[in-house]
Amino acid sequence: MSDILSKINRPEELKTLTEAEVESLGFELRETIIQRVSENGGHLASNLGVIELTLALARIFDFTAGHDQLIFDVGHQSYAWKLISGRREAFKTLRQESGLAGFPKREESPYDFFNTGHASTSISAALGLSRAQAIKGQEGSVIAIIGDGAIGGGMAFEALNDAKPDDDILVILNDNQMSIAENVGSLAKRLGELRIKADYQDFKRRWRPRLENHPKLLHSLRSFKSLDRLLIRRTGVFFESLNWRYYGPLNGHDIAGLERHLKALKGIPGPKLLHIYTVKGRGYAYAEESPESYHGVGSFEIPDGLSPKLGDRQSSFSKAFGSSLLRHAETSPELCAITAAMPGGTGLKDFAEKYPERFFDVGIAEQHAACLAAGLAAGGMKPVLALYSTFLQRAYDQLIHDIALQRLAVMIAVDRAGLVPNDGETHQGLYDYAMLANLPQIKSFAPRDLLDIDQIFDDFLADNSAYMMRYPKDRAEIFPQLPSRRILGGVDKIHSGKDYTVLILGTVLKEYLAIIQGLEERNLTGDLFSTAAFTPCLSPEFLESCARTGHLIILSETLKPLSFGTYISGKIAESGLSCKLLDLAIEQNLDFSGNRHELLEKSSLSALKIQQKLILYLHQQLEKSR
Repeated sequence: MSDILSKINRPEELKTLTEAEVESLGFELRETIIQRVSENGGHLASNLGVIELTLALARIFDFTAGHDQLIFDVGHQSYAWKLISGRREAFKTLRQESGLAGFPKREESPYDFFNTGHASTSISAALGLSRAQAIKGQEGSVIAIIGDGAIGGGMAFEALNDAKPDDDILVILNDNQMSIAENVGSLAKRLGELRIKADYQDFKRRWRPRLENHPKLLHSLRSFKSLDRLLIRRTGVFFESLNWRYYGPLNGHDIAGLERHLKALKGIPGPKLLHIYTVKGRGYAYAEESPESYHGVGSFEIPDGLSPKLGDRQSSFSKAFGSSLLRHAETSPELCAITAAMPGGTGLKDFAEKYPERFFDVGIAEQHAACLAAGLAAGGMKPVLALYSTFLQRAYDQLIHDIALQRLAVMIAVDRAGLVPNDGETHQGLYDYAMLANLPQIKSFAPRDLLDIDQIFDDFLADNSAYMMRYPKDRAEIFPQLPSRRILGGVDKIHSGKDYTVLILGTVLKEYLAIIQGLEERNLTGDLFSTAAFTPCLSPEFLESCARTGHLIILSETLKPLSFGTYISGKIAESGLSCKLLDLAIEQNLDFSGNRHELLEKSSLSALKIQQKLILYLHQQLEKSR
């Protein structure tokens, strides 16, 4: 195979390649992406599906500074773009600590025009970029690539509705769902070809003013055009009704056809939508056969597509949550479950298969999902809403307005909370604590282990209140040191000492338990308290310990300055205690690249870092007291 990729450093260099060289480059890109994702993990199927589109765009448009701009919705299909835009050598660091991000990042390259990581943002951003160009008198097109899942999000519809006739924007709808078929028939294909031809567009520009003087003829032509949309081009009726010119659908893997259409569309003013259909996972059989499984993957073996880490997923918090929900649903027919396009990732797949009538996947629509949950609760059901922490942010108004203020019994299961490995800053679960700790109508918890999850479900079913539980993307364990789980709203003492007091929220308990023996070997012992509650009731025993030791260390996977430690320090001050405090939580502006252990290290929340910080703090305090 020729090594064309090694000679490409900028997208504009593709313009000089022959058709055969472009085809060879497509093979090289597929091979490189499959190889790297098999080693580093990442988004596979989505990236394999847009390689031809990426190459065609690079050959037709000018993405050098001050010209055309490209936005990837979600951004999980930008690997080929990274490879042809000067990041080929760095691609081996994809999703690694201090390496290439798994999504577009403006700080990484001048060819990344807008940071993305969440869905349905591209059309809004493209409109903004286009209007900025118009105001500043700059030339250039703005292109947004959006998948069919993302275009179902409410924000995408809002942007489509806002487009004005003078917005020079091209939206490419990357349709990779097998259930959405291409329009068939030679007439539809012929009309599709006709409408993008320069001669046709020139004919329209020249004859439209003349036809204004012949209203009957003009009306007849427009009626014929509408009949074309309605009977032959049904897919485009919705977009045309919003004053978008609709073209397609086209084969998204035909580079020559894509180039021909893109070249013609580049000269057409106003908002345009090109509908292409692609095969998700194209070029790797396992990803083509199971695109959902290979959407986002860990490392895997290329010959058989299997992951050596598959066993880890079976004991994850997501799996534990799904299993607990399934068990409780057997005796609680009022339990139902909702997710926003993530049934597999949130652990709801088994529930969906067993109780399809009680399962609702609303697509990429977190706001709707939360309000739907509120409606189900108002109707007497016990809905469980499972979302990733980073996507829960999109439904904050619904948490307040629709769930909390109405005091409706909704369970919010917040997956991927805290530090999230490998996906970078856009996917960190950093903000849910501050969002929910300020809503007293929602009883919020950070389960420490499997038994806590079961107890939270028991409490939710016995109560008539809203509940929330947050848990990380990590293995779930059982801590036999913890006492009875019947009351999760307080603090549990699970170890005694004399030099300091420790209070830990959630799963960071695992890290601290690993260092107790090492600290005691240094003659440092402390009272250890653990809680699963966001805003726990501080027991007299805990307050007495703080007063006796005079040193309180708080550990939590929450973000400063509105961390769990901030809340506890306020409660300590209210109690009138004089107690020195060390708050080990996640700092602002951290480098969020790397695996979970690396992120814990950077946040001083790994076992080793906790031990080092604690020893340093206690030695400093000892020196001050001398």
